[in-house]
Amino acid sequence: MKVKCIGFDLYSTLINTDKHNWNEMMEAVYSIIQDLGYKGTFENFLVVRNEIYWKWREYREKNYVELTSKIWWREILQKLNLAFYEADILKIILASHQRWRAQISIYPKVQELLLDLKKRYKIVCISNISNGAFAREDMDIFGILKIFDYVVMSSDLGIRKPSPKIFEHVLNRLNIKRNEMIFIGDTLYDDIQGAKAAGLLMAIHVKRNRSYFFPDYYIKPDKTINSLHEIYDILDSLK
Repeated sequence: MKVKCIGFDLYSTLINTDKHNWNEMMEAVYSIIQDLGYKGTFENFLVVRNEIYWKWREYREKNYVELTSKIWWREILQKLNLAFYEADILKIILASHQRWRAQISIYPKVQELLLDLKKRYKIVCISNISNGAFAREDMDIFGILKIFDYVVMSSDLGIRKPSPKIFEHVLNRLNIKRNEMIFIGDTLYDDIQGAKAAGLLMAIHVKRNRSYFFPDYYIKPDKTINSLHEIYDILDSLK
């Protein structure tokens, strides 16, 4: 079957997150909550933040649903007994993402790869993130947003990979059959499991320096690559 569409995950697949540091992100937030009257230590703040964040992270992962980060930040501020306005939550979310943005970079020659593939295939991006607007800004900053024929974030639909529904949404949107699309991602649990559940032609795992929240040893990709540019050999084999 001829490949008509190539799907990509975003973070740790196209955008390098190896330098991501949670503590640095939370330092920016800590400054804001101090302005709100928090007198505790940074370490105590992290304990509360991590407890609530990972509770909601596990809920999202297990139920394949996406939620706005306002939910856990609101609960965190309440747990810290702080008086706050909705604008304070938005300020926290913006500050943490600005620090995140300073930590990320695009992998070498990704833009050139996407532009070349776009000459022959539909190119789509499917990413799990609680704020799709920020993710699209990241893509635009790195010069890849406008290359894609379609971009969908989990926050757009309220559905997270590995739910096959987010892949099916893309297939319907682009009028592509399951056996005409391949997908490339760095996580076995989200990307590979989801692509296989959706019945795509091929689920390709690109190996990155990243650990994962849930056990994923039982999930087997159709192919494993060390570099995105190895996709050319796979595409040649499918002709």
